[in-house]
This record gives sequence, C-alpha cells and structure tokens, in this order.
Amino acid sequence: MKINSRYQQAVKEARWALGLTILYVIGWCVCAYLPKGNSGPLGFPLWFELACFYLPILFIVVAYWVIKIVYQDIDLEHQPESKEAQK
Repeated sequence: MKINSRYQQAVKEARWALGLTILYVIGWCVCAYLPKGNSGPLGFPLWFELACFYLPILFIVVAYWVIKIVYQDIDLEHQPESKEAQK
C-alpha cells in the first residue's frame, strides 16, 4: 500500500471513530435524560439501564462491525520503493 493511500485510510478510520464517538455521546444523553422515572426490566431505573447496559452493548456490536467493514490492517513500516518501481 502506498503512503498516500495509507494516509487516506487512516483519515477514513479516524473519521469513523470520531463519528461513532459523537453518536455514542448523543445516544448516552438521549438515554440518560429523556426516559421518565419508570423502572426497567432489570429493576434499575430505565434511564440507567438504557445508558449503562443497553447502549454500550449496542455500540460494542456496532464497533465490531465497523472494524470488520471499514478498518484495514496496514503495515506501518515505511518501505522505500525500489528505483525500478519509481520509473
């Protein structure tokens, strides 16, 4: 993989990571502040269950699939191109 394409892939991965982080914070705020004071299925307050149990489990699954689909294994060692390849 050429250096330029490695940088492009790194930028793509960083954007996905930032986007997922922002989405998680928004999801956490929605789960923590919007539900009423009802009790959830586990006996905890619903806001606590949503923000601390269900949302993290959901994002573990989302992160797994993003890593499988978007992220690539890149060799981080810089290997200069040979003179024949530069021609």
